[in-house]
Amino acid sequence: MSSVVYAQSKRIQNLHLTRERDRRRGRELATFLLTGLPIACVFLAFAVLHVETVRAGYAREARTRLATELTEENRRLRAELALASSLDRVAALARRKNLAPPRVGQIQYIEPPPPGKPRS
Repeated sequence: MSSVVYAQSKRIQNLHLTRERDRRRGRELATFLLTGLPIACVFLAFAVLHVETVRAGYAREARTRLATELTEENRRLRAELALASSLDRVAALARRKNLAPPRVGQIQYIEPPPPGKPRS
């Protein structure tokens, strides 16, 4: 015994049928959008403000770090300047290079031109 099943496909043409709009469903969707949109905007604004706060914090931290580094470098350079320009060190370097104080007549003073008169 053989059981053969035949299925025929019949094409249904419902081209003239249209579905009626469900007005209640449309109102529900509009209500959902009108209540959800402001809430989404609030969350978006919160996220933008949070990102901006974090960015400003990083920028402030970078400026603080740079100010600290510059202050430390300034302190180091002032100490180095004080050491390099100390009278004892300058006198020792002058003796090593056989420099002596100027003799009488070696220093010449030049008068600046009077104000309003251009230099030539």
